[in-house]
Amino acid sequence: MTDKKTFGSFIKAKRLEKNYSQKDLAELLFVTEGAVSKWERGISYPDITLVSDICRVLDISEHEFITASTDTETRKIKHEAKIFRKIRGAWIWIPTILYAITLVVCFICNLAVNHTLSWFFIVLSSLLCAYSFIPTFTWIFEKQKFLVFTVTTYVSIALLLFTCAVYTNGMYWFMTSCIGVLMGYVLVFLPIVLSKTKLFRYRFIFSFLSEFVLTVLLLLNVNVWYPFSLARAIAITAYGFLPLIFCTVVCLFDFDGFLKAGICTLFTAVIFYFTNYVAGLLFGATGNQYQVDFNDWERCINGNIYLLCLLALSLLGAAFIAVGIARSNKLHRK
Repeated sequence: MTDKKTFGSFIKAKRLEKNYSQKDLAELLFVTEGAVSKWERGISYPDITLVSDICRVLDISEHEFITASTDTETRKIKHEAKIFRKIRGAWIWIPTILYAITLVVCFICNLAVNHTLSWFFIVLSSLLCAYSFIPTFTWIFEKQKFLVFTVTTYVSIALLLFTCAVYTNGMYWFMTSCIGVLMGYVLVFLPIVLSKTKLFRYRFIFSFLSEFVLTVLLLLNVNVWYPFSLARAIAITAYGFLPLIFCTVVCLFDFDGFLKAGICTLFTAVIFYFTNYVAGLLFGATGNQYQVDFNDWERCINGNIYLLCLLALSLLGAAFIAVGIARSNKLHRK
C-alpha cells in the first residue's frame, strides 16, 4: 500500500471523476462522511472489508486501489474486451434478426401467392444452412465450439440437400450427396477434433479408416441405384487406401523421420506401379501395360513411364532410408 497522502489523493480524484460528494460516497459504502474525509486527507486507510466495495463504487481494480494509481494497461484490456463483446453481439444478433425477417416475409408471400407452404421450406433450410456458418450456432454453447460448428454445419447442409431432393424427386442422389459431403468433413475436421483428445496420436489413422468406410458406404449406396460389381469396386478401393493407412501406421513408430519417409516412399512406389495390374485382374482389362522398350515409346509409353516412376521413387526412398540410418547411428553414438 502507498503512503496515506498519495492514497487519499487517489481516492479523492476517483470520487470526483464519478461526480460523487463525500456524503454520496459514504452512503454508497455505508460509512460515515468523516471516514471518507479521513481517507482523502491521508489520516487513515479504509477497513480491509471495504476494499471490494470501494473498487466497485469507484470503478477501479484492486491493483489500482493498492498502488493508488491508474492501471492504464488493465483498463485498455477491459475497454477492448468491452468493444469485442459489442462486436460479437452485433455479429450474432444482426444476422439473426435479418434471417428472421426474411423468413417471415417469405412465409407470408408463399401463403399469399400459392395459398400453401411450398418453396418456403427451401428458403428455411437455406437460411438455416447459412446461419450455421454465419454467425453459427456455437454462441449458444460454452464448450466444444469447434465440434458444435462441425456438426451443425454438416446437419444443416444435409437438411438443405434433403429439402432439395424432396422437391425434385431426387431421393436417389440424396444419400450419395450426404456421404460425399461427410467424406470431406471427415478428411478436414476429424484430425482437428481428435487432436484435442487422447486419441490425437492416431488421428490420421482414424481419418483414413473413416474415409475408407465412407467410400464403401458410398459404393453400396450407388450400387442400389446403378448395379455394378460391388466386391471388385471395394477391392480396388481398399488397394487405393492401402498406402495411406500403411504410411500413417509407419509414422507412429519412434524412429528417424527420414527413415519413415523412405519406407513410405518405397511402399507407395510399389503400390503405384502395380495399380494397373491389380485393376486388370479385377476388371479384366486387356493389353500389356507393362511392356518396356525405350527405343519404342509409341507402343511402350505406359510401361516405360511406369518403370521410370518406379525407379525414381525407389531411388528417392533408398536415399531417405540411407540418410535416416546415418542420422540414427550418429544419434546412438552420442
